[in-house]
Amino acid sequence: MIKKKPLSLPEVASLGVGTMIGAGIFALFGQISMLAGGYAWLAFVISGIISGLAGYSYFVFSKSAKTNGGVAEYLTLGWKGNLTGRVVSLCYFLSIAIVLGLVAKAFAHYTIVVFSLAPGWVDWLGVGIMLLFLVVNATGVKFVGVVEKLLVGIKLVVLVGLTVVTFALFNTDTYAQNGSAIPFDFGKFINAVALANLSYAGFAVIANAGGSIRVGRNTIGRAIFIAIVIVAMVYIGLDIAVFGSISMQKIEIAKDYALAEAAKPALGMIGFVVLGVTAMISTMTNINANIFSASNTIAFMADRKQLSPVLSRRIFLNQGNIAMFSTVTIVIVLLLTLDISQIGDVASLTFLLVHTFIPLGAVLQARKKADGNVPLLGLAALVNGGVLGFFIYHLVGRQDLELYVFAGVVLFAVAFCAVSAKLVTPDVAAEVTESEPG
Repeated sequence: MIKKKPLSLPEVASLGVGTMIGAGIFALFGQISMLAGGYAWLAFVISGIISGLAGYSYFVFSKSAKTNGGVAEYLTLGWKGNLTGRVVSLCYFLSIAIVLGLVAKAFAHYTIVVFSLAPGWVDWLGVGIMLLFLVVNATGVKFVGVVEKLLVGIKLVVLVGLTVVTFALFNTDTYAQNGSAIPFDFGKFINAVALANLSYAGFAVIANAGGSIRVGRNTIGRAIFIAIVIVAMVYIGLDIAVFGSISMQKIEIAKDYALAEAAKPALGMIGFVVLGVTAMISTMTNINANIFSASNTIAFMADRKQLSPVLSRRIFLNQGNIAMFSTVTIVIVLLLTLDISQIGDVASLTFLLVHTFIPLGAVLQARKKADGNVPLLGLAALVNGGVLGFFIYHLVGRQDLELYVFAGVVLFAVAFCAVSAKLVTPDVAAEVTESEPG
């Protein structure tokens, strides 16, 4: 049997960069711009800091993690395998499905503008790409290693190139007009920060590589911080460049494919098509990475008997299990019922919930094992929880549908985990003790 070579730091970091850029800037740039106006760059800065704080808790747990369970393993370590940890782990799994809906919808929007298709194709294309990658993942085919690094490189070259070219056309008057076109509103700004935070959330996929790296090198923690810094620089630079080159009116009209529209002034239709195709490729690789992450999360929970092993049972092809099929089903329902901004809001709420409980669990363990900086971990929980609270407050009475869906996600997770606890007899304590921090 050939032993697989451990993943290197560049490979692990590229996985995070590729996932973040795919889920974030292409899908959410227009939405964030319309909410924060001239302060969109600041929303990216603040959300990058918030993600960095959450990333520190990942770093603390990654030193003790032994599998590809990622977030589910961290929550098991922090919450000792109890119901709280299980519920939040399942919420993370559901959040991946929600993000997949967002990315599939973004893929569809870029596809229809590149190929000049009717808007009615959006839902069909979104459903089609999800079914395609359901089959791809069920066969066991994985686009990783050299291919993933190559695609990440292409995306970075295109986006950095767009930033440089767009800066060449930077107009201070246009930037000033865009800055004042949308009055600052604190509630909307928090909404923008929450969405921008989602555009960094792809770094969680890095944690799912924990069992594939060399032990004792802190590769996961280093890769997370490197990925966040790289992506933050791309987001901030691109935001400033675009705001100085096209009007807010054009961003609003093309909010679902804003970056392709931003390429027109400098590069014409060729630039528009290049950005559109890059977005399509980016969102496709992001879908693949998130299905990989979702599968690992459920596999870890089933292996630890936190959920029924039935979820990981194969039903078609080599690796097509019930959990994978259920994930795609959830995505299709979201695609057919919500638009991009609504899916983005629900995904942001769910990720903020997860990133509140991961550092909280780290605090509980750090106080016992003296592993990690307790004040910094507490700050991570406080900041993520604070943004979650403000975001919920802002949505009340304005966008209640998103809150109902979010509440449904949490309640479903609670009910499902409670029922699973009755159906299986978990022997979590002994397994968790073996892998506790310390």
